[in-house]
Amino acid sequence: MNRVVVLCALCLALTGCAFTPQGITLAPKVDVAPSEIGKNKELPLNVVDERAKKTLGTVGARNIGADITINGDIVVSVQKALSEGLSRMNFKPTTERNGAKNELRVEIRNLDYTVIVGFWAGTLRVDAALKGICLRDGLRPYEKLHHGEFVESVQVVQSQEANTEYINKALSTAVNALLSDKELIACLAGQTK
Repeated sequence: MNRVVVLCALCLALTGCAFTPQGITLAPKVDVAPSEIGKNKELPLNVVDERAKKTLGTVGARNIGADITINGDIVVSVQKALSEGLSRMNFKPTTERNGAKNELRVEIRNLDYTVIVGFWAGTLRVDAALKGICLRDGLRPYEKLHHGEFVESVQVVQSQEANTEYINKALSTAVNALLSDKELIACLAGQTK
């Protein structure tokens, strides 16, 4: 009888986590090698949130459970990470146009958290997508969608701390893919193909 009570209490405790909302703090880690390509020029940086939904997903599987949301502003978090990376490449990122010839526009296209139910375990998947657009003299000579992904096999509802780590890993991968795009960076530096 005691085992049944303990088992029921354990099940309730584990499923109860799926109904507790989680607020994620975004802090993508930048991993870009220093360079001089920016030649100390100002570079307007315009980051916009174009996601279809503002929640990241739900804590449980099959969209059941509490929402996972972002603490703070996703645009500010992504802009801060991109500014750090561009500064390492000797650009001077700014939010003002100031008559600059080139501009980087970044569209946040996706940041999505899902758990897909399996037989013994589920698959946790976080997808991030950032579109980097080089604007030069009002034209768009280069643009590319950069992805980040995190996949993990899970058997229980993940904690807020774990989900924060997973979501930031996927977003960091997308940010670093954008900053490592040689054609995009060359376009922003004003180099011709």
